This record gives sequence, C-alpha cells and structure tokens, in this order.
Amino acid sequence: MKVELLAPGGSYETVIAALNAGADAVYTGGEKFGARANADNLTIEQLKSVIDYAHLHGRKIYLTVNTLLKENEIKKELYDYLEPLYVHGLDAVIVQDYGVLEFVRKYFPQLHVHASTQMTILGELTVKELKNKGVTRIVTPRELSISEIKKIKENCDIEIESFVHGALCYCYSGQCLLSSYIGGRSGNRGRCAQPCRMEYDVVKNGKVLNPGDSKYVLSPKDICTLKILPDIVESGVYSLKIEGRMKKPEYTAGVVSIYRKYIDLYLQFGRKKYKVDNNDIKKLNDLFNRKGFSESYYKTYNGKEMITFSKPDFRAANEGLIKEIQNKYINTNLRKNIDIFVTIKKDSPMEAVGICGENVVTVYEDLPDEAKKLPTTSDMVNEKMAKLGNTPFKVEKIETYIDDNLFVTIGKINQLKRKLIDEMTKSIIDRYKRNNALPYENVEKNTIICNDKKLETALVSNFEQYKTIEKWNRISRIYIEVSEFTRQEIEEVVNNKTKQIYIAMPYIFREKDKAYFSKEYIGMLNKFDGALIRNMEEYFWLKNIDMVKNYIFDYNVYVMNSFSQQFIRKTDDITYTVPVELNYKEMFDMGCSGQEMIIYGYMPVMTTVNCIAKSCDMCQKSKEIYSLKDRKSEYFKVKCVCDYCYNLIYNCKPLSLIDYNNKIDKLKLNSIRYSFTFESKKQIKNMIEHIDNKEYDLLFENNSEITRGHFNRGVL
Repeated sequence: MKVELLAPGGSYETVIAALNAGADAVYTGGEKFGARANADNLTIEQLKSVIDYAHLHGRKIYLTVNTLLKENEIKKELYDYLEPLYVHGLDAVIVQDYGVLEFVRKYFPQLHVHASTQMTILGELTVKELKNKGVTRIVTPRELSISEIKKIKENCDIEIESFVHGALCYCYSGQCLLSSYIGGRSGNRGRCAQPCRMEYDVVKNGKVLNPGDSKYVLSPKDICTLKILPDIVESGVYSLKIEGRMKKPEYTAGVVSIYRKYIDLYLQFGRKKYKVDNNDIKKLNDLFNRKGFSESYYKTYNGKEMITFSKPDFRAANEGLIKEIQNKYINTNLRKNIDIFVTIKKDSPMEAVGICGENVVTVYEDLPDEAKKLPTTSDMVNEKMAKLGNTPFKVEKIETYIDDNLFVTIGKINQLKRKLIDEMTKSIIDRYKRNNALPYENVEKNTIICNDKKLETALVSNFEQYKTIEKWNRISRIYIEVSEFTRQEIEEVVNNKTKQIYIAMPYIFREKDKAYFSKEYIGMLNKFDGALIRNMEEYFWLKNIDMVKNYIFDYNVYVMNSFSQQFIRKTDDITYTVPVELNYKEMFDMGCSGQEMIIYGYMPVMTTVNCIAKSCDMCQKSKEIYSLKDRKSEYFKVKCVCDYCYNLIYNCKPLSLIDYNNKIDKLKLNSIRYSFTFESKKQIKNMIEHIDNKEYDLLFENNSEITRGHFNRGVL
C-alpha cells in the first residue's frame, strides 16, 4: 500500500524544508488565486524552482488556485498565470471554482485537477460527477467520518486527500461568509480575517451561557491524528494532508518529519506494530497547538471537546527542537545518488556516463593531452569527479578507465563534471515538461433572454410565514425550508398550493441525511414544482430518483464567472442564484440574465456541524435559536437545524436591496427573491404593504438596521 504525505508550503523556504523533511508532495500558492493570500507566496520563478527541486527528487508540487475568480480574473489573468507553470511541469492545481475546473480542463489537458475541500463535497454522487468532469482527486471536508470516506472510495475509484494535522475551521469549508460580511475579507478569496478566533457571548433568552473565560466558542482545537492514521489510510485516503501555509518552515518540517516516521512505520509493519510514542506528541505540542489537540470528526460527529473555549496560551518555543529541525531539514538540501563512469582514451574526446535511477546521460569533453611528466591516474579523476559540492547529487559509485601516459587538467575534469551534472539535471526535469497547452479563446458571457417582467419569489421558514406570503399577489414562487416545516405542514402546502412551490433542500446533505430525507419526503417530492439546491450532493441525488424536474442553485453553489456558467450548463439547464460576494459591476460583467437574485433576507454566514447548543447548553433537538454577541455588541442569530444536525449562523443585519430596482433591472434577471427567516407575521405584513406602495423609505427606520451586503463594495 502506498500513501502520500502532503505538506503545506507558504513560502519558498517552507516548500524546500517540507521536501527535505520527507513530504512526498507540497501544496503551495503563487501570487494569485490562492486561499492564503497573506502567506509569503511564491513568484513564478520561485514556483519553477521548487517544481524542479521536487521533480529531481521524485516529489510533486500542487498549486493552490482554490479561490472563486471574478470574470476579469478568469478571462484576463488565469491563462497567463498557469501557462508557464503548466509548461514547466506543475503536477496539479487545487481548485474550488467550477469555472476554474472548466478552464483548466479546456486549456491544460495534462494538468491534474484536485477538487478542494472548499467545494464542500459531501458524498459519492458528487465525486462521480467530478471524476466525469476530469477531476483526478477530491479533498474531503474535515467533517466527514471514516465510514463516509470509505463509502466514497468503495463507490468511486478516485484519489482521496484528507486533513490529518493542523488548524480546524469551525464552518464547513467554502460555506463561510462571516469574515466577508464583517469586513469585506472573503474566505472564498483567500483573505479570511478569522473572526471565528474571536470572543463571543452565547445568549439565550437574554442569558449569557458562557460566562468567564469561555468565550472562544467558534475556535476549534488543532487536529492531530497520529494515533488513528491506520484507520484513515484503510478507509481509502491516499493523501494525508497537513494544514499550515501560514506557518514557519520549522513548524512544517517538524510536523512532516514526525508524520513521515509513522507513515513509514505503518507501511513497513502494518497495524500490529503501530504504536505512537508520546514524546512525538509532545514535540507536535511544542511546535504549535491551541489548548491541546482533537482527532477531528473522523470518529466523532461533533462535541465540545473539539473547542478551545478559553484563550490559547501559546507556549514558548522549544529551542532545542527548533535547532534540531533547522540543522536536519532547513540548512541543507536533498541529494540523489548517481553512478559515474568516465572513459579517457587517446585520440578520443573524454566521456562521462551518469546513471541516476532510470536516467542515463552521456557527455563529452576535449581530447586528453599526452603526459609530459606525471600522467593522470584513474584515482585522481575519481577524486575530482566525486566532489559534487552544492549540487542535487552525491556519488554512490564511480569508475574511471584511462589509457596510460595521458594527462588531463583539473579544469577539464571539472568541466566534464559540470556538463554531466547539468545534463543529468536537465534530463530528469525535462521529463515533466509539456508543450501542449491549448491557445486561449474568450468565452462570451451569459446572454439568456428573459421576460421583461421579473418574477418575484419568496423563501419561508415556517408555516405562519407561508400563509402570509401565499396571499401576496406579486409572489409567483415560494420556497419551503424543508428543515423548518413538519411533514404535515408540507403535505398541506403541496396539496393545496395556489403558486409554484419549490422545496428548499438542507444546506448539508450527508449519508444519514439521505436516509432521513427519503423516509420523510420521498413520497411527496413529485408534488413540488422544483427544488432549491444548497449543495451538489443533493442535486445529483434528486436527479437520480427523477422526482423533481426544475432546479435552481442557491447562492452558495457558487457561479462567479462565465466559465462556471459554462460548467453548470454542461451539467444541466439550471437557473442559479447570483452569488452574494459580487458587486453590481461584477454581476454585470459576468452576465446574470435569466437568473435569480436575493434582494432581502438574513444571510447565513456559517454552516457548521458543531453545535452551539451542545457546546454551551444542552442538545434537546428542539430547533432552538441562540445568539452570538461579538465585541461590538452585534448579535448573530444561530439556528439549530436538528433534523439534519447542523447549525446556521446568520448575519447580524438583513440584506436589503429592495430599493435598488433601477440597477437590478439592468441585470436582466429572471426573478428576485425575498428570504424570510426570523421575521414575524406582523413584520412581513408591514413589508408587504410598503413594497406594494413603493414606500421603500418606510421599510426600515434607518439604513443602520440593514446591510447592502457586497452589492456596492464587493470583496477583495
């Protein structure tokens, strides 16, 4: 069995240190489009250099292109960014954006594509479709269990990469907008400000549930999986991924060296002799930790033991350990064994043959001279040729045959050696280079023809809201939040509908959720007019059972550019919801005609498997509403979605673009949506009255009660 140890590289020095410490591959970012925009990211020339260094030693480099790209970026910058790296032999790109996936497969046919954890891949149906689209590896969400990973592998022959060590996000990766809404620094764009690491009061019915030093309720401990590595590998995980592109070289090299030790131990002796030395756990603690480690979600669905709660007290550096790491892995370089055979004959150019693995090269130098005094011996040639200095090679075997009575200057021997090393280096790295990038062709933006009059739709979160909205004449379609309605309420809605009724699917849809959903709703799905989709797994699941005909992707199935539109159109003729992180100009540049846009509602900023109720109160499966109070006394409501066991954390203010009609009309949308979550019947009736009367200035007492989201400002 072979597995890959995959290390982070946030800087040139860290990439080299990770490879020196035993990483089989390193994922690193360039100066654009990476999910760690604030790391000391590599220039194109540095990326070429580490690609060569990795390839010389049989390792790999993966480039993070794992952010959502805007229209001008994917059309004007991405090709020129990737093309020189593709030619140079880059092994793979890690992508979040479906448009980037489409782009890479179109123009760089031999480049492997790894689907990022940011894609929120929840099951084997999505994996199968991604494989059909050209993805060669998927990176699982940290939230998936060992059994879920095993099922994916059993049903789809694809490489699986999973995190085994490092920082743990509180939110499902790719579903977090908290940093984006608070300060315009988007995690989907590599600029997360980590507000989850701040202090919050958990409030219920006016009472603070976490008094004292227990405010870090959104801050998970780092994960460490040394003790369960055999379980992870045997579940089907091929690539064992260490998190930490913002960390120093010493951290990366230290963690890599320890995981290298235990991977090799397992591969050599198997599970029976696999035992973790607590001294190695202590070393990992000394390198970095937040209040200890957890084993993530591999064997635990969620729990307070994963959360730090109190302020991390980062310990002083273990100077002895740091110095040892520096000497072993940082102040040195890897070297490969090479066999050298030199032949020096009278009246023939000097010849040197190098053998390094499967690579064989031959080089020549000038004719030798006849010896006038002392002739050159084979031992003298061997001694000079064996001194390879600061090259990627070290001599394992060397032999020289030289005719009698010949003389070769030291300069000629060194020149022969330089030629041999240069040619061997070129021979190895040239094997990885390519010349088959396709020329770039511009993709036209979406120009779907839509009705002159926009449809108006509404999302409702309880039966009272539904009954209120049903009477609103201007609403043509209502989305029923399935997780908030009882089965009886849904039956009443679909059996007595007077408008189009779509089922709003759960934000998370894992294996257990499929079973629950089937049991509760499979018999009534064909009564809905369509479905609002929150993740790809539920879309492919519904397609397989063929009981829902019309689909609309919600805002969090990101369609940020014309290439992602192209990807979606190849999948099906689907309407999508305009992403909430584009500003008006960017929406216009991409082209949103024929699509839907949310113009009012409290927007989710986090979707998390960990539960505020379970962490700070008690889990009663009663769909409680909590609030998180931040240091600015803003309140973020938390909804416990108990049927599917996840939390939704909402922005502190509702989005409202209701009074932006003139601008929105120019986008040529098919429909606009009002999204209702916490609003009372009275509040909704008041909104209906003001909207019908075009009294937009009376909707809210002042603009401080609402947010315009990113419609005006956008994100970086």
